[in-house]
Amino acid sequence: MKKLQLLLATIVVSIGVAITYHYFESAVHHSITYIWDTVLNTQTHRWLVVPTCFVLTLVFFGVQHWLDPASEKQESEGLGEMPTPTIANFAKLLFIGFLSLVAGASLGPEAILVPASMVVGGYVGVKLFKKDSQMAKLLAMVGFIALFAAFFNSFIAGMLGLLLVTKQVKLKINPGLVVLAALASVTTVLVLKVLESSAYVEMPHYTWHTSASTLLTLVLLVVAGVVVTFGIKGMHLTIGKLEKLVKKYPWWFKGAVAALGLSALYLLGGSLVMFTGNESIVPMLEKAPSLGLIGLAWILVVKVAAISWSKSMGYRGGLIFPTVFVASVCVAFSQLIVKDVNFVYGLIAVMIGVLGANSKVKILF
Repeated sequence: MKKLQLLLATIVVSIGVAITYHYFESAVHHSITYIWDTVLNTQTHRWLVVPTCFVLTLVFFGVQHWLDPASEKQESEGLGEMPTPTIANFAKLLFIGFLSLVAGASLGPEAILVPASMVVGGYVGVKLFKKDSQMAKLLAMVGFIALFAAFFNSFIAGMLGLLLVTKQVKLKINPGLVVLAALASVTTVLVLKVLESSAYVEMPHYTWHTSASTLLTLVLLVVAGVVVTFGIKGMHLTIGKLEKLVKKYPWWFKGAVAALGLSALYLLGGSLVMFTGNESIVPMLEKAPSLGLIGLAWILVVKVAAISWSKSMGYRGGLIFPTVFVASVCVAFSQLIVKDVNFVYGLIAVMIGVLGANSKVKILF
């Protein structure tokens, strides 16, 4: 009976996570498009980036100070611990995170949706299994796996999520966990198909052709991933010194400094470096030939600075998806030199370097 309850709970959690992901991502996307593009047209009137960023950032910092002052002293993490599984915490996580991303943070939704999805799992576990805290923790893991499947709209991604979460909590994979992960992944993908939801990261068309000339390039892209990760860490530490100074002042002063730096970087880097970057990959690749090596290098540096600034100055969000954009810029750079570099192979190579370096610097999660 308990096993049947667990299977049913897994389905319920997966449905809840899929719905949460779909509507949160849609709300952020449509709000950014409406405010930044439709109403203010910051793509054309670039000077409006500054007041828009200031107003929305002060709204974010003000709401965070009012609803969750404790989080002002904490950095946003990509994979954090599960908050107390309550409806209030669920709503607070999503609302504050929504305001941060709409304010222009160069961060991803994973640091918002991961704890929210774990809260969904924990809440279902608490309600169904009462005093069994282990079941609540297990269903919180299911929530994470379902979210991983949702991000990429992929069953395989959900199963990879199982590997990641078990590594995080230092738990051995067993047949029971595999069954739950498979059920969660299938359920999530089916729900997203019903909702007509797409994967979070839009990839360009590519071929699987490769050649000997690209193998050395792929090795160099792994190195590039390492360099990028250490670069983010170095900038984060440098900007962190400024953050320690401004956090002594009221929340609005820190918010103003955060907005000033972020809007300046967005003016310097252009629209491609703004926001998470998941929707900028294809446009960046299309513009790569006209941008050239110097232009791509400039976008890379400014984007790394924007990511580091956003994380250090207290915006909510994660670094994983923005780093995918940075990795894409590295691949675009290599394609201008070696034209037959496969985009997906290149992206995987950079991310291998990123994840390898992150095991040392621990900046992404």
